[in-house]
Amino acid sequence: MAEHLKLAGEWEGGSVTNLDEILKILGVCFMVRKVAASIKPTQTISFADNKMTVSNPKRGEETIPLDGSQFEGRIMDKKTVGSTTVDDAGVITMKGKVGDLDLLTVRKLNENGQMEFTMIVDGVESVRIFNRK
Repeated sequence: MAEHLKLAGEWEGGSVTNLDEILKILGVCFMVRKVAASIKPTQTISFADNKMTVSNPKRGEETIPLDGSQFEGRIMDKKTVGSTTVDDAGVITMKGKVGDLDLLTVRKLNENGQMEFTMIVDGVESVRIFNRK
């Protein structure tokens, strides 16, 4: 089995660190930041034809190429420009820009079988742990 396929399935958000700082950098207002920190987002991940599809009830569905080709993706409901995503032995890495800010996201399984979603914006890092549903 290709390593990235282990990320396929339904996930529910658990703990999160430093999300408020990331949201401040992205210009998100105080009330939305507080709500975002308190929710437990869910997402479903699937793979087909060297693409990853991420679905969640709030934002709908987004299909992301994993071959390094450029696409316009979304993060925190902000558009990113010129994003590229690659699969490196089961670690899904997306690089792009949100306005003038550098963006890096990484999805991978940790040693406990949980998905770690790391987001780095302008040098500030946030990590959310997702548990398999």
